[in-house]
Amino acid sequence: MKRYVFYLWFSTLVFLSVFISCSDTSTNLTEDLGTNGTMNIPVTGDVQNSFSFTVNAHSFDYSQTQGIQINANTLSIGITVTNFISGSGKIIIEDGNGGTVYEKDINGTMVSGSVLQLTAVPKTVYLNLNNFTGEVVIGLSGK
Repeated sequence: MKRYVFYLWFSTLVFLSVFISCSDTSTNLTEDLGTNGTMNIPVTGDVQNSFSFTVNAHSFDYSQTQGIQINANTLSIGITVTNFISGSGKIIIEDGNGGTVYEKDINGTMVSGSVLQLTAVPKTVYLNLNNFTGEVVIGLSGK
């Protein structure tokens, strides 16, 4: 069990350090949107046994279903929401038959970590953000 907790926190730490090192320290959201276009551009990564999603959002609506390449016995899930101002969201991970493997509401500042023993292979991630303003980082890692 200690090993899985280590992998979860290590994965979360890596995602946070990458996200924080690339973040803009400006506090003027209107200026950011107008000058450098860094907001409302989600970035995803999907490789064997790993998936990541990050967005710096301002009044952002997003709904996407994406296939993932997780083939493992356990799944580490890290979700971090910072600078939350408003909106809501949800992440749902489903297996190949449409069964829910994991589901979490995103509706405020949060740091969440879970390690799941898998009974079914996760195949898709559904992400939904509604009028969301804040920074979201999601990381999945299979082991």
